[in-house]
Amino acid sequence: MKFKNARGNLAVIAIMTIFCFSVFIYGFYASYYGVLLFQQGAFCFVLGLFFLICIGLPSLYWVVTTTYRYFSAVPTYINQRNIRVINPFLLDEKGLYSNEEQWLCTTIRDIAIAEKIPKPPVVGIELCDENPNAYAVGATRSYSMVVATTGLMKHLKREQIAAVMAHEIGHIANLDTMAKTLLSAAWSGVMMILFTPMLLVVWYLGRFVALLMLGAGLIYGLFGSWQEAMGFFTGVIIWIVLMLLPSMTQFLVTLLTFWHSRWREYHADAVAARLTSVDAMVSALATLDRLPFQPPKKDREQMSTLWVRVPIKEETGTFHWLKHTHPPIHKRIEALRRGIYIK
Repeated sequence: MKFKNARGNLAVIAIMTIFCFSVFIYGFYASYYGVLLFQQGAFCFVLGLFFLICIGLPSLYWVVTTTYRYFSAVPTYINQRNIRVINPFLLDEKGLYSNEEQWLCTTIRDIAIAEKIPKPPVVGIELCDENPNAYAVGATRSYSMVVATTGLMKHLKREQIAAVMAHEIGHIANLDTMAKTLLSAAWSGVMMILFTPMLLVVWYLGRFVALLMLGAGLIYGLFGSWQEAMGFFTGVIIWIVLMLLPSMTQFLVTLLTFWHSRWREYHADAVAARLTSVDAMVSALATLDRLPFQPPKKDREQMSTLWVRVPIKEETGTFHWLKHTHPPIHKRIEALRRGIYIK
């Protein structure tokens, strides 16, 4: 089967597409219902404003902005991250590109053809970044971009750079770039559409109700029956759970996103080993692990799931790995040597 490692991402993309479409329908009907309530009295007018401003318009805004960010990822990164794009049709123009830039563009094109990518990705070099790194972005396999930093070109050998570029091509072939873009929008969508209107009610109105229930429960317990007071205490507990629900959901979505990021790194390493060699990819990872890495402050969290390597401190503990977007380098090398993900 072509692009075997993409099957897991296809499920993620399908679920997120359905989610986006559901949010659009949800926002459209909330806006429509809010407008209808405007004509039914003062109280209904306020309720209609709530549906329109707190649910309908934010939902539609999220769908529009998510769609735009998804399909404009390549030009957005080019404009925001000081990327020099290498035009493959102008490689022979004398003095336009250096030998290293010409080699990089040709190598990525050959790797993309070998992996049967429908259209070779845009090739770019992120200037003024001495950190040896690389990443890939894009909406589809036919519209994507692979970026190497100047630090990568400076510190790694050509066979190692080729392996890293094959790793990024693997992300494109496995649909990692598509799934990552959609997953990154999931939390903002859940917060804006589901939790923001709920928290408006729970915090600004529910806290007074919760205090009344707490007071009533204490009065019933002290002067009546604690059994009857438990009903009021249960209401307070429900209010606390509703207040903590966004944080708990954020924690679970973060765990899912980090797990997906770690899982796709193993498969991208396997693609690189298959397209170049196991030794080349292992050598590249080992070299990257030895080199110093100072991540820039700009968009650090956003870029952490894109980079080929991130700084990971050696830690002990059963669950310390849950907070990392990448597996440790030594585990990635072990997986390559054992051929676990190579097909």
